[in-house]
Amino acid sequence: MNFTPLNFVLNLPYLLKGELGLFTALGLIALSTIVLSIIFEEKK
Repeated sequence: MNFTPLNFVLNLPYLLKGELGLFTALGLIALSTIVLSIIFEEKK
């Protein structure tokens, strides 16, 4: 197994795209949860 540090640098764009997708998905889930809790809020 060869260790070439340049491969890490070359793979950074893929890492960035993956992290961006992950944070986008988590943000959408959080936002939809907040919106649904506002819509179905119990009135006292």
